[in-house]
Amino acid sequence: MPELLSTKQLLTLYKIALEEYRFQVRLNWDRTAYHLTLNSGLVAIATGLLKFGSASPVNLAVAAVFFIGMCASAIGIKTIRKGHEYYRRTLVKKTLLEDQLGLTKPLEGYTAGPTLAVGTTVGQNEHLQILHNTEEWLKHPHRVTSITSWIVGILILFFLASAAGIAGSLWLYRHPAATSHP
Repeated sequence: MPELLSTKQLLTLYKIALEEYRFQVRLNWDRTAYHLTLNSGLVAIATGLLKFGSASPVNLAVAAVFFIGMCASAIGIKTIRKGHEYYRRTLVKKTLLEDQLGLTKPLEGYTAGPTLAVGTTVGQNEHLQILHNTEEWLKHPHRVTSITSWIVGILILFFLASAAGIAGSLWLYRHPAATSHP
């Protein structure tokens, strides 16, 4: 049987868990901002290149930029989902330590049953499910109303816009505008 940790040791681990939680939040936001900026820029560049004319090489270059945008969107979606998985794993560790410290027990004298555990999001307040159905909670799909779902949705739209841009650019390549002929 493992030796029980002292309150001081648990508090030290809890501090580390909170630092890891903050790190994951910051890292995920930085990655999200990067992918949104990158995809916005690629779509803007490709769309701007479409206005330069109907020269065949330009249309192939535009299709290539849209393809890079499509790949960047797919990578962004995967990155955000994986980052959220890491974030959830930090919540499991944080919640476990809060439980060991007695922070998940409802406070007496309050009708809403508040606890001293950090619970700034809906997911963080699901401490019973986190502690007793950990794997199920980790695999739970994102809420449709969550910021993560909205950002993934935006990247899906960038993906679709890039796919449409590829199709349009290739169509223009194969069907040059009448004004481009001498």
